[in-house]
Amino acid sequence: MIYFQPGEVVEVKQNIENKPRMVVKSASKARMPRNGTETKNVLLGIKCFWFTADGVYLEHTFNSKDLQHA
Repeated sequence: MIYFQPGEVVEVKQNIENKPRMVVKSASKARMPRNGTETKNVLLGIKCFWFTADGVYLEHTFNSKDLQHA
């Protein structure tokens, strides 16, 4: 299993032209009910940010299976 920590540089695994190098901002998680009073943390995705060639700040949450360390 591959884990991503805030501050690491990543990119999408898919071979896409001009894909940006991104910085991991955080792991988005949610608490889901499980067996009555018990709860479980569920990973929703990895929130990353990057800057375009024009200097515009962008941010998106990706499935961890779609990312790799750059």
